[in-house]
Amino acid sequence: MTVTGAHVRRAIDRDGIRCCEVEVRTDQLEAPELLAFFGTSQDNDYDLVAIVKNDASSEIDWYDNSMHSAYSDISMELFETTTMKTNWGERELFKEQVLSYPGVRAELHRLLDV
Repeated sequence: MTVTGAHVRRAIDRDGIRCCEVEVRTDQLEAPELLAFFGTSQDNDYDLVAIVKNDASSEIDWYDNSMHSAYSDISMELFETTTMKTNWGERELFKEQVLSYPGVRAELHRLLDV
């Protein structure tokens, strides 16, 4: 999977963790648009906390409603191998592609490192 676009939407609390919501566009037909959530890590970088996909049709669900049930957490299945284990190399590659997209890391720093 290749990231074709990314921008930080906002800072939020997700399950008690302060993080930023990043809208990500990919070259995957199954998941062309995702929301990736990043929080701070102990090594002065950012952790990929979760990845969600919106399954709603834009013609039917035309408003931005993050509480909508069409948003499903695909954090585990997105990088799952045929043996049902996480491909950490692919997950890390995705994370680094998002973080290195122009402006993303700087905006995360601005919003999370107060």
